[in-house]
This record gives sequence, structure tokens and C-alpha cells, in this order.
Amino acid sequence: MLCGRKEGRGTNTIWEGVITLSEDRTVVLTGLIRELVGPAPCGDPIDCNGPLAFSSYDELYRSRVQMPEGEEIVTRDRPTQRYGVAVLYPRQTPIAETNEEPANESDGENQYDEASEAPVVPKENERLERVIERVADESEADDYPISLSNAFRPSSMGLSFLLRPGECTSLKLRATGGRYHRKAVHLATDSQQIQKDWWLRQAVNLTAEISADSLLSGESVVPMNAQNEGALGLDLRLEVISRPHGIGTCLVTVCLVNRTVRAQHQLIDDLCLFQARIEVQIQPEARLLPYPGPNFATLDDEQKGMELLYRHCQTFAVGHGCAANWDGPVDSPSQVTSEAIPTFEAPSITPDVTDTDKKKIVISMAELASLKGEDTFLPLIRLVESYGAWITKQEKFAADHLEAEYKGIASDHLEQCRLSLVRMLKGIDYLRKDALALRAFQLSNWAMLLQQSRGAIKLRDRVIDPKTKVSSFAPGYSKSDFLIKDRGLWRPFQIGFLLSSLESVGHSDSKDREIVELIWFPTGGGKTEAYLGLAAFSMLLRRLRNPKDTGVDVLMRYTLRLLTAQQFERASALICSLDHIRREPQGKGLGVDPFSIGIWLGQSTTPNTNKDATALLKKLVKPKNDAENLFLLKKCPWCAAEMGPLRDAKDPPYVIGYRLENNRVGFHCPDSNCEFYSSLPIYVVDEDIYNFQPSMVIATVDKFAMLAFTPDARKIFGLGPAGNRVVSPPTLILQDELHLISGPLGSMVGLYEVLIQELCSDFRNGEAIPKIVCSTATIRNSPQQILALFARRKSALFPAPELTYGESFFARFARDEDSGALLPGRLYCGIHAPGLGSVQTTQVRTFTSLLQTPCDLQGTGRDAYWTLVAFYNSLRELGGGLTLFQSDVPDYQRALLGRLNLSLDNARKIGTPLELTGRLSSEEVPEALVHLQQPCTKSDAVSVCLASNILEVGVDVDRLSLMAVVGQPKSTASYIQISGRVGRKWWERPGLVATIYNPSKPRDRSHYERFRTYHERLYSQVEPTSLTPYSKPTADRALHAVLAAYVRLVAPSGQHLTPSPYPEDLLRPFIEKVRARVALVDELEIDSSEKILARRISEWTNWQRVDWHCWVIKDDAPLMRPAGNYAPPNWIGHSWATPTSMRNVDAECQVEISHRYSSIETEENS
Repeated sequence: MLCGRKEGRGTNTIWEGVITLSEDRTVVLTGLIRELVGPAPCGDPIDCNGPLAFSSYDELYRSRVQMPEGEEIVTRDRPTQRYGVAVLYPRQTPIAETNEEPANESDGENQYDEASEAPVVPKENERLERVIERVADESEADDYPISLSNAFRPSSMGLSFLLRPGECTSLKLRATGGRYHRKAVHLATDSQQIQKDWWLRQAVNLTAEISADSLLSGESVVPMNAQNEGALGLDLRLEVISRPHGIGTCLVTVCLVNRTVRAQHQLIDDLCLFQARIEVQIQPEARLLPYPGPNFATLDDEQKGMELLYRHCQTFAVGHGCAANWDGPVDSPSQVTSEAIPTFEAPSITPDVTDTDKKKIVISMAELASLKGEDTFLPLIRLVESYGAWITKQEKFAADHLEAEYKGIASDHLEQCRLSLVRMLKGIDYLRKDALALRAFQLSNWAMLLQQSRGAIKLRDRVIDPKTKVSSFAPGYSKSDFLIKDRGLWRPFQIGFLLSSLESVGHSDSKDREIVELIWFPTGGGKTEAYLGLAAFSMLLRRLRNPKDTGVDVLMRYTLRLLTAQQFERASALICSLDHIRREPQGKGLGVDPFSIGIWLGQSTTPNTNKDATALLKKLVKPKNDAENLFLLKKCPWCAAEMGPLRDAKDPPYVIGYRLENNRVGFHCPDSNCEFYSSLPIYVVDEDIYNFQPSMVIATVDKFAMLAFTPDARKIFGLGPAGNRVVSPPTLILQDELHLISGPLGSMVGLYEVLIQELCSDFRNGEAIPKIVCSTATIRNSPQQILALFARRKSALFPAPELTYGESFFARFARDEDSGALLPGRLYCGIHAPGLGSVQTTQVRTFTSLLQTPCDLQGTGRDAYWTLVAFYNSLRELGGGLTLFQSDVPDYQRALLGRLNLSLDNARKIGTPLELTGRLSSEEVPEALVHLQQPCTKSDAVSVCLASNILEVGVDVDRLSLMAVVGQPKSTASYIQISGRVGRKWWERPGLVATIYNPSKPRDRSHYERFRTYHERLYSQVEPTSLTPYSKPTADRALHAVLAAYVRLVAPSGQHLTPSPYPEDLLRPFIEKVRARVALVDELEIDSSEKILARRISEWTNWQRVDWHCWVIKDDAPLMRPAGNYAPPNWIGHSWATPTSMRNVDAECQVEISHRYSSIETEENS
């Protein structure tokens, strides 16, 4: 049964294809349940009442069903070897009796430094295995296995719920399952006679009824008599425990227990109950109440808001050794059941919005750009008026229908909605009154329209005519038809966010400038387009106001290089669109300097100097080279012509689109028909970014740590060699995936933020601070995180919170237009298999089923579930998974086919798993994503992708719909982000996520037993994040780097060349700002921060160092040295170890204990 689906699906013909694909998904899920839980009847019927003899092994092991019931016959294995889920064993059956010992696995989190990891490739399997054997897990495990949790096999399961019995009523209990009887069968051949065992399934059914008086009698264990069918010889009991819980209510636990005592030498398979299930029927006179939870009055405002949003998603039961489900009316279900493999279908979210007449609001970028002479304001006014009407309706609903305890927090939510509406109206008024702002808004819509159009072009491969040897690109170049149907449409929340932010971005003195905007929308909802639209507006407005005020206007920041590289491609298309407009007649007034973009990353991802870049290009142009391409550009952002190294080229050129220009590497489109054939305004080398100061810079936050070592970086912030303001600093700071800026990384970033915001502030006419915009799909406690990170008290969530989850104006559950029924969503299922003995065994059986079953599907359904993404919480476990796919899964595949009476010809060829982890190089990551996009009809289609936490962000492959998560991820935010990578096109291929829980870990078991509650309220389960930028460890590690970076970047000419003498006058005002920030963010750290400041100032003053830093060892110590590098003794204690990365590790190494030296010594002594 699918949990959480209280409504039927629609039958609108528009969605018939979706429903068919949903049925394909059900086939995959059913195959998984048959494999792990059973029963799995298959084959022709056979009469088992008499003796059975066969003349061949094929006949003996062929799967059959019993006559006449069609019950399963297990012919190949013992039932306890065949099934390991929902099995109740005789009491105190030791786990050691299984053939496989349970693995005592750690649950470490992958914290490898991306830059230092080497990829897993087939030829390195042996090396990987050696590393796995000798290296402990990558982090400390905070969820240790329970030492005795699997000492015995499970013999009981139960359900707990809160009940108000009422009068003259009763509970009807039912337990079902199956047992397997052994039957001897004979194999008679010419040379021998052999006896084998078949196992015949028999259905088991227990029923009982308990009166209300018994439940309220005060006896903890309620006596009853159960009717037993099919369990002769088994001591199966339905036991009920009732505890008073207030007046007239009781907390009831219903247990199914196998109390059978096993005789010596008796096979355990005869005494087990398989496919165990409990069902409790609640009579109409009784009432099932929500399970006890925290007192609403004791919750903070955010928790109260979550309770309001999810008030219709109450927990009515909790499982014990099983998952709990319930069915019936939303406020009082009439049935509680146990689930062996629980499922929950999370409803899909649609950003579609309707007006007061129930008509869909469509907002065209072309209309807002007035490309056809339309009134820019008409669609905006329609959107805002509809939003206002929706708020009024919600206010009336809250007043008339909400319970009293919710009214206060509901008022807060609606007040935030009203504030969003006011700011949207302010944005429209701003456009009406400011002609330049209106023009920038119209041009930004045109740019976004072009960006969408150009971004949709598939890669155009280079082809060479075999006769003329002339190269071209296929398909040929064509100008964009950006007015085609279904392209260039804003999602309402995107344009709503733009309207609410325009005025504070356009006016540096706006009252809303200090507000940190936070875009919150589910994964895949379109957050990137929202802030890219705002970025385009900001860059255009700056140029329109002063065409000569070039320089960096937008600073986009990410945490992971994979996400940075992917967004770089999308942002580059926007920059090319802006520069295209600049060249057009409509772009008059935008100046002669091109709009440009730069990517500012570490040296392992992009070249940091022109010397390194030219040396790399010289390697790439050589035939059959194996140099890694660090230039990132694989195609032209405007026309998608292939760029970069041509690995398969037999004749030169071996690299296209890259060329040497004045001792630097420049980029151009290799297609002569493209308007960017002469040059692409893209920079990937640090020196180029400093020299050309592109309009937009994309960077990882780690790069900020290098500011203390890179004084030329001042140019990014519009400062000249003398520390003077040459051009305006960045106006807009964009921080994507805000939830990742937490913990040690977030603390370091927060420490550097005082420097970044100081450099991005313009003091020429007062103080113009930068506008900050963040985005995330998973966050809790955002005001506190924003305060700690940016030291700003004001923040605005958009869209503002609603009254009921799934019924927001800007985001609601996807429903059939005619029936209103929910459309397919992402389906989660949970696997908890204590009977299989180890998580590895569970993986093998799960993976084999998920890989083999799609072979029975056709067309789009087959492709949707063809590629299995297997996520692991640590690289160590991922290495073990690689071994499973190479040996165990193919072996088990043969057994599965045998049970299905299929020949080995039907076995799916799995091939080598694809790795997607942080160990891949920057060149390999996009190649891996391209491989994942290959459909199942292609010979190089990927069957299995092994992924680590790099999967959380930036992996947008629409064809993926099948995932296995091995072990519950450390955080709910991670779980949401990971599972959000499949089923992104739910209307085309709905997703299926199978989570494999480790039975020996209490956290995994808890998630399994509360599976429906957890998934039904998934976003409310996101854990709050924390960061402490001014804690003693963080400040001690890097506060001196912030002070040194400030001096090196803003000091007047000459003063920044040496740290001596201590620049007291220059640093004093900045230190005061640091102190003010500490007092604002964490006043408890004022004393420790003062001590650290005083110590650093004293050291700086007394050491009188001549050099800021040195990359090589010399006699005189510099003021700073790279943390983690070797330092001579005279440097220690006389120079600062300064981080070069934001990560919590400055350097890493692996240590092996070797006996080699003792062997040598023994040889010498002998």
C-alpha cells in the first residue's frame, strides 16, 4: 500500500502518459517487494499432495505454484535464506545461525578534500581495495551500532497508537503471514537418486477482538483469545499492552510475537512466520488520536510554524520492528497497519499559479521585454492582484476555521505574505517612476529569454568532410527563435521575487538594502533563474547609469566546485546574451566594453596564472596527450559548438576554441558563423580576472582564504594599486545553497564576511553596502544563520510561508485539472532487513532486483528506470559497493533469473559502474554527467552510478528516476537534496527512491519505524544549522588572516608591500567593525575575541617581519606561512600559520605502520 496517498489519481487524458509511467514504477517496486519480503509465486501449478520425483535438475528447481491455491513453492533455497524482511523467528534465535555474519559498519561522513582525491577507475580496483583495508573511515561516527541489537533474530513486531475507546466498542485485530512446510522431493537419474527439499507456503491468519472495557481496565497486558488459522505447531500470539494516558484515553501497543520454542536439531525454517503483518480496525465509536508529541506551547516560533503547515499530517501510530501506516479520515483514521517495506509518495510541487478566475497566470519574458510592443505592467499587475486576493482569502480562512492555538503563528505567516506583497508593489512603482530601471528590467527579460533559448541547444559536434577536409558543426548554426511556444516563461515565484528585490538592488540607499533575501523553493524549482534575472537587471542598470563604470558587479558564490562549474555554463549563456543585446540597436547606452564573466577557483580546477595556462594549452595541442583540461569550456555558450581538446582527432587541430593571445589563453567560438567567433567574453585564469574585471565573477567560498596571499584580488572589488576606489564595487552578492554554509566551513566563511562586505561597500558618497541574495531548498533557523554569517538582522524568505504545506500561492501540490486528484510524485520506500544478516547482502538483493526488473518495461518506462544511482554516505562504503557490483550482483542475478524460470540470456549486462564523487577531476565530472544522459538505447548507457555527497547539489540529469540510498544520510537536508536528483521531470518519469537501513544502527531503525511520519513532514524534519565565526578555535585559526588581507588589499601604494611597521591607523577602524560584528553576532565571544586580537596585534608589532609570506623556505620568517606546509623551527612561533582553504583540514596524509625497518635491523644483526 502506498502511504500518504489519500486521494485517487486523475483521469485527464493529459496525464495518461504519466499514469502509465507510474504503473511502470509500480512494477519495479513490486519486484523489489517480491524479492525481499515475498511471497513470489511463479510458474505452472503442480499438485503437491503426493510424492514428487523428477528426472533432471532443471525440472527439480523450476519454479512452480501449489494447486489449487496458487501458493508459492520455494524450490532452490531454504525460506530463511530466501527472505529476510518481515520474518519472525522463534524466541532467542541467535543471529550466528545465519550463513552470513552482520557487518559492523561505520557511518562516517565523506569529508575528503576534493582537490586531493584520486578517481576510482577499473585499473585501480586493487589499489582501492588496499586503501579500504588500511584506512579507517573518513570521519568520526556519531551513530555507533548497538552491540547487542542483532544478537538475536527478531521474534516480535508491534504498533503503538493513542486511542479513545468510547463505549460498547472493540478493537478488531488481525495478523497475517505465511509459513513454509518442508516437502521431500526426489531426483532420479540414471546414475543416482537424490532427495531434496521443497518448501510449500501456507497462509497464516490470526484474529482477535478486544473490548473497550478491557483496554481501560487498568491491566497493562490485556488478556484475549486469538483465532488461529494455519499456524498449527507455532506459538504465535497477538498481545496487547494498554497504558492510561489521560481521562478516557489509553496508549495501546499491539504485538505479534512468535513464542515458539525450538527443539534441538529442528530446522528453524519450520518455526518462522514470514510476511508478517498486523492490522488493527478501529470501530466507529472509538477514535484514534494523534500520537503524543511535544507541547505546542513550549515550541519556538519556527517549530510552531511547522506544526501549522503540517497540521493535517499527524502521526497516528509508531512501529516497533516494522513501519506503521494508517488509513481512513485525515483527522481520525479507521485502520492501523504494519508495513514491511513502507512507501510514501511525496506529492509533486508545481509553480503554476491561477488568478481569481481560476485561469493560469502565464508571464512571458517577451511581453515583459516589450519585444512586441506589449504593456510591461499588465501581467505584473495581474500577478500582484491575484496574490493580494489570495492573502485576503487566507486571512478569512484563518479567522473562521483555524484552531485557537494556530491563530498567532498564522497571523505571523500572513503578515510576512503582506510584506512580500508590499515589496512587490514597491517594485512595480519603482519601475514606473525610474525610466532607467524600467529599461534595465525590460532588457534583462530579453537577456533571460535569449539565455533560455541558447541554453536549450544541444552540443554541436565538429565534423570533417572526408574529401575537402573542411570542418563544420552539426547541426548547423542558426539564429535563436526565442518566441517559440513554451519557452521564455517566468514561473510566478521567480517574477514575484524579482519585483520584491528590484528596488533594493537599484537604490543603494533603499531601506530594504540591508535585508538579506532568501529564495526558498524545492529542488529543481527554478531558483537559479530567479537570481540570474536579478543579476542581469543589476548589471544592465549599472551600465545604463554609467557605461564607463565597468568592473565586477555580481559576485556569485558556491561551496562545491561541481556546482560552480555547472552554474558557470548557465551564467556564461546569460553573459553572452547580455553582450548580444549590447551590440544591438536596442542596447544603445550600454557602452563599448563587453559584458563578461570569470570563474575564480583553486589551481586544481582552473589555472591561476597565465604562465600555467599557456603551458597547459601547449600540452593540450599535442596529439595523444593525457593532460587534464582545466579550461572548463566544452562548448560555446551561445551556439553550443564543440570546444576544447579533440581527443579522437587524427589530424590537427587537436584543440579548438582555445588560443594563445599575448602570453595568455583566450577563448572564441570555433564556428565562423557564430557572432562570438572572434572572442568569447569569458575568463578562467585568476590573472585575467584581476586584469579584465569581468561583470560577473563566480567563485567558491574557499577562494576567500587566498585573499591574504593575493593582493591583486583587490581589482575584483574595484580598488586600484593605491587602494583607491577606481570603479564601483560589486553591487550584488549571490550565495547559492545557503544550507551548506554551516558547521566549520560556515564558521570560517562567516569570519571572512566582515572583510568581503567591507570590500564590497562603496564609501565615496556615504556608505553603500552590497545587496545579498541567498537561495536554498532545505534550511531551518535561517534568520539566526544569516545573522551569524552576514551580521544582518533583517532577512526575508520568499515565497513567504503559507498556512498549509502544499497550498501556497506560488507553490502547490500538482493536481489533475478536472478531478483535483494528486498527480504522481516521488515515491520513497524503506528497506530494513535484519534477517539477511548484513547490509551488504541487502544491497546485493536490492540492487539486483532494481536492475533486472526494468528489462520487462518498454519505451520511456524502461529508460526512466534503467540507470540506478546508488548513494553512499562515505567513500569507504562506496568502495565496498563497487566490489558488490563487480562480483556479488552478477552472481545473484543468475539466481534471480532461475527463480523466474528465465535463461541466463535474459541477464542484464551491467557493465562497469560510473563513479560520481568529489575525487573526480574537474574535467571528469562533466563527462560523467554526459554519460548519465545517454538513454538506455545507447550502447554506452550507464547501468549503475556510484555517488557520494557530491550528488547533493548541481547534478541535474532529467532522465534519472531510480535511486538507492545506502544508510540514512547524516542530515535531512542532505537526504532531500540527494533524493531530489531523481524524478525531477515527474510528469514524464516519476522517481523511485529505495532507502536501505542498517538494522544495527538506532538512527536508521528509528527512521524506518517512523517512515511515514518522517517523509510526510520531510521539510519540517530539516535540522537547524549552526555556525560560530567568532568562537575561539575559528578566530584563533584565521582572524589574523582577515586583518592581513584587509591591509594588503586596501593599503595605499607602498604600504601594502611589507607588513612592517604595524599599520595601526589603517587597521583601527576595521578592527572596530570586527568588534561591532562580534557583539552583534555572538556577544559571549567578546572577551575571547579581544584576547586574540590583542595577541595578534602584539605579535605583528613585535615581530617586525619584512615579508608578508614566502612560498619557499628562507632564513627570515615571513608574517604568514601556509598552514599545513612544512615550516623550519625558527619559523614556528614567529610566523602565523594561515589557512589557504576554508575547509577544516589544511593538509592530509596517510600513515602506514611498516615492519620493514625491524626486518632490516634483524638482517644486519644476524
